[in-house]
Order: sequence, then C-alpha cells, then structure tokens
Amino acid sequence: MTKLLISKDMPDGHTLEDVFRMIRGDILERCHEMHSDSHPEIQEVLSNNMYILGLMEQIIAHAESSSEIMKRIYGKSQSQ
Repeated sequence: MTKLLISKDMPDGHTLEDVFRMIRGDILERCHEMHSDSHPEIQEVLSNNMYILGLMEQIIAHAESSSEIMKRIYGKSQSQ
C-alpha cells in the first residue's frame, strides 16, 4: 500500500509529479543557499544539483504524462 501517492485506498495522496516538484523546490532552495560559496567542493555540489534539476524536469514531464493516461483510464480520483 502506498503511503504518499494517490491510490484506491488513498485518494487524497500526492501525484508523482507533485512529489517531484516538492523535491525540485528543496534542491532549488539549497542551490540558492550555496550559490555564493566559493569553496570548490560546494561548487561541485552545486554543479551536481544543477544536473539533477535538469533530470527532474524530464522526470516531472514523464510523471505528468503517466498521470494523464491514468486519468483517462480511471478518472481523476485514481490518477496514479
């Protein structure tokens, strides 16, 4: 049984894209906090986070596509 995502047993759960957007927001906040730190290690972490953010955009797009398919099949209440 899911603890976070929408399901038959949890109609008020989150969609995958909502969860990924929350994670993306946390990563962006961290990047904002680190952007002025000139330590090479911090800059490497920032670079890694920027790469991850690019992947997150792809993940969100795929999750949205899946949600649309599930809505067509099962209706809005069970979109994941």
